[in-house]
Amino acid sequence: MKSIAYLILLLTLAVPSFAADVWRNYGRPYPVRSYITYGDGVLLATASGIRYLTPDIDALFSTVTGLETSSFYAMTLCDEGIFATSEYGLIAGWNIETANWNVVNRSFVSNGVRLIPNMTAGYKRFLVLAFEDRLAFFDVVARRSVLTINKVGKNSLLATPVRALSVHKDTLYVSVGTTLYKRYIDWDHIEQDIRLVDPESWSVEREGEIIQTIAWKGDSLKTFPVRGQWEWDENGKLTTSAQDSTEILVEGKPLTDDILYRDGLSNVLWIGLSNTYAFIVGEYFVLGYDTKKKELIDYSQISNFTLDGTYEVRPKTGGGVIAASLEGRISHTVDHVWQYRAFADEGHANGMGALSNRMKVLSFLPPDRVFYHIWGRGFYLFSEFGQKLIKSSVEDKNRCYHGNDRKHEDFIVTAGSTVAPDSSGFLTTASTEGGFDLIYVTKDGEFSCANHVGKNDFSGPILATQVEESSDWLVMVSGRAVASYESEGVLEVFRVADPSKRGGRLEVISQKTIPSTFKDAPVDMAYDKKGNYLWIVTKDQITYWDVGNTDKDTIKAPQVVKGVIGAEYTSLEFDVQGNLWVGTIGQGVYRLTRKGVTQDTLTAKQFTAKNGLLSNEVLDIAIDPVMGEAWFSHETGLTMYGRSDLRDVSGGSKDSIKHDIIAYPNPFRLGEHAYITIDNIGEKAVVSIYNRAGHLVRSFDENETKGGSVDWNGLSKRGNVAAPGVYWYIVKNSSGKKKGKFILIH
Repeated sequence: MKSIAYLILLLTLAVPSFAADVWRNYGRPYPVRSYITYGDGVLLATASGIRYLTPDIDALFSTVTGLETSSFYAMTLCDEGIFATSEYGLIAGWNIETANWNVVNRSFVSNGVRLIPNMTAGYKRFLVLAFEDRLAFFDVVARRSVLTINKVGKNSLLATPVRALSVHKDTLYVSVGTTLYKRYIDWDHIEQDIRLVDPESWSVEREGEIIQTIAWKGDSLKTFPVRGQWEWDENGKLTTSAQDSTEILVEGKPLTDDILYRDGLSNVLWIGLSNTYAFIVGEYFVLGYDTKKKELIDYSQISNFTLDGTYEVRPKTGGGVIAASLEGRISHTVDHVWQYRAFADEGHANGMGALSNRMKVLSFLPPDRVFYHIWGRGFYLFSEFGQKLIKSSVEDKNRCYHGNDRKHEDFIVTAGSTVAPDSSGFLTTASTEGGFDLIYVTKDGEFSCANHVGKNDFSGPILATQVEESSDWLVMVSGRAVASYESEGVLEVFRVADPSKRGGRLEVISQKTIPSTFKDAPVDMAYDKKGNYLWIVTKDQITYWDVGNTDKDTIKAPQVVKGVIGAEYTSLEFDVQGNLWVGTIGQGVYRLTRKGVTQDTLTAKQFTAKNGLLSNEVLDIAIDPVMGEAWFSHETGLTMYGRSDLRDVSGGSKDSIKHDIIAYPNPFRLGEHAYITIDNIGEKAVVSIYNRAGHLVRSFDENETKGGSVDWNGLSKRGNVAAPGVYWYIVKNSSGKKKGKFILIH
């Protein structure tokens, strides 16, 4: 069993550096919705995937391992194996030979109806699945649904969903409303059981009580009004109990640790026993209990991710990202490892308000400065990536900016911050009566304000750029009629004098409002430096403003956006190739490519959970051009997507051959490796691959080497598999050429 566990760890955590596209998910696996004991540990169905936990191994299976979704609601055991069911009914089966999950069926997903958490039962070759409006019977051998009913007895499942479910000796027990029904089922001929939908074919076992747990003491039925777990030994002694109001038992012995109780009542839902070890599981915690040593070990914090759900992510200079969580914590990556997490203000956070206001308030400046905002509390400036507080507006009573209104001067709100064009500090706003304040903050925490300059009292996202042939700044702010983004919105543009030339003072030279057809306020903005365009998304619009063309000072929408229908937008960002990445609610991410130099025709490529996203609800986007990675924020965590054309190799490598060109993996093993990557080649290089006899096998032109690398799958231009042997690659451009070799093995 340990060998299987280690194989699981390798499969779920290892990311091959030679793959053309790399996906990684980072999420805290909570809430826990279901569990079963497996091997030396437990399998947990969570909002971030299927977690396998033993005393030695902690692995998380999600979309990057082929599950197509990360939100799982139930774990079920039947005669044919272990099965996991997702929020909307995707069924995956555990393959013990490959130590991975395989999707078995996805037909229920199209119904758009949620499974009731932990509401499944397994018997013989069947799964019984309780959805919010129906009861489905699924044959895991035939991999199809054999029967679906929407009534149990006289109860409509749409009006009164299932509360508890159990199968015992061919009889199905279903708790609905305040009635416990039972029915004998001929499982081998269930498709022929046409009377299953007949209310008269069900009998009432108990009535007049709410039942949320069905347990068995031998053949004796036991029911409980709360969720939990109860088990008895062969002598009828209660050995395991959870959610039993006052007492938790493990192997017949009570546990009294404070962490297991709240207000005198148990927080525990399930207890998984294996040999001398027990896993004690609640919705938001997992504890290990050594029954010999009588010790509790906290597994609640997973090792590879220090945050919970995130709503903002920003690239760091030099590579990596920094992210802010819903609970008010900040963390950053170093070589894909998440570091310590820091609270901006312990006990305070933006919470779900970050989503409802579409806040974009996290900004970063090298080497380690972080600027952040908590709704109502104000602004925070940190060094050491959020570990050391430099300035907090909570303590700043001599501030130059105003509160939300005259009655709430200490209630500071904004939905946006950004980096100053000269990287000397940060720019933000403060919403207040009489028009929002514009604020400049130096790296050392000195504040300067231009008060009541906004046309609107509230503000949203903010961006700034240098005015051409001038030291002035152009500051672009999304104005809002009210705090929510679902309100009337405008784009307000300020020309600001460089504070360094005004003794550190922020001074607005001019202000204008750009005409637009916004239905709602902008939720995010991105600046295209090459084309000098400001791109803006509202909830349901993609628009742009030609920053440099004052003759046509209006906001326009592209005439054609191919491949996007009915999306709700949340965020956007540019990559080094000029592609626009747009996050959505429910549709994942779109990469929009412009046709030529025009802004009016965009073609979309969609990325969803089937590709590797942790969730199809994307709240924010960051492009890291150093590592060549796109990062996506989700309410349940973060996704990293690495691809070679996201890297910025413009710094001296466009027209020259670098001396550190490498090819990996070397040797390149077909069948084991998907690609061989020739890296660090420069964007305008041409790559040719020759066999030992000097015949050209494959070539890549400069359009295929964007990002400074190229991936070869071992096939010739005609699609034939290359023979094993020694191969040479030649990288060349107008400046010269570089030669190297690798070995291909079948």
